[in-house]
Amino acid sequence: MRSQRIAVAGGTGKIGRHIVEGLLEAKHRHSFEIIVLSRSQSPDISYAGFNAPVIPVDYQDQSSLQKVLNEFQIDTIISTLAGQPADLVYITSQENLLRAALSVPSFRRFAPSEFAIESEQISASVNLYQNKLPIIQSLRQVKQQRPDSFEFSLFECGVFMNYLGYGNTRPEGHKAHGHLAHFPYIFDLSKRSADIPGDGEKEIWYTRAEDVGKFVAEATQLETWEEYNYMAGEILTMNDVVRLCEDVCGTEFNVKYNSREELAARISPAPEKGRANFFVESLIAIIDGECDIKRPMDLNKLVDVQPMGVRQYLEQWWGSH
Repeated sequence: MRSQRIAVAGGTGKIGRHIVEGLLEAKHRHSFEIIVLSRSQSPDISYAGFNAPVIPVDYQDQSSLQKVLNEFQIDTIISTLAGQPADLVYITSQENLLRAALSVPSFRRFAPSEFAIESEQISASVNLYQNKLPIIQSLRQVKQQRPDSFEFSLFECGVFMNYLGYGNTRPEGHKAHGHLAHFPYIFDLSKRSADIPGDGEKEIWYTRAEDVGKFVAEATQLETWEEYNYMAGEILTMNDVVRLCEDVCGTEFNVKYNSREELAARISPAPEKGRANFFVESLIAIIDGECDIKRPMDLNKLVDVQPMGVRQYLEQWWGSH
């Protein structure tokens, strides 16, 4: 059954905001209601002529969560909550949200905070992704207990294409990132450089954050959810991306190819280096094959979304106009 009353947890910023905007845009085609759950008081989110109220909640208080979900008769929860390595609050927040929802009669769908590479696939190398495993295990247990009245899906979109926009000097260049944080990943077009794991022949799948919102919004209107929903704007090897960047920018890039040993040497034991370590760990995961594409991009076939490709994105933010 299609989603009709949707709650987006963490929907005031980053990928959560894109999903809320995708849902609001989809209201022109579909009939559903949206609320946004947030740890802090925020104004309603307005987009494409529709509004989504922002409801402040305490993710450590199951009874208050249950009250909100029951008041709005929520049937679908999309979690975009984020956390740091060893962040128990992040783990318990998603767990509490699920437990509260299970006491709400209308509830039947849950999408945990994935929106990247499969957590179970990449967690061996990337510590941050280990935080995502407990909720997946809990969701599978609920599915076994309620096979006919509950379903969940892990939405995977690869790497956000928006990171290719870092450092562009367009008058509104900040919009290249959408609502995401501003930093380069593998490719820094502002420096005409690339920091590539391995030989560059591993495939990366890119999806623009705005298109992730559109894919997820349309997926809420599918009659059934599979456990995994893969989506992509485009799949390219890192060397393919280098060639596209050089072509669009009209200059040769300074490309560094890194061995696994070279990358491992960059990891620091200092706690304050957790964010930097996360990126290095993800590069090692690429070399180790943990980011290899293991499933077809089924969501591209199931819903009517025409995502932006890498060249189009590069030309928008880096091409000569």
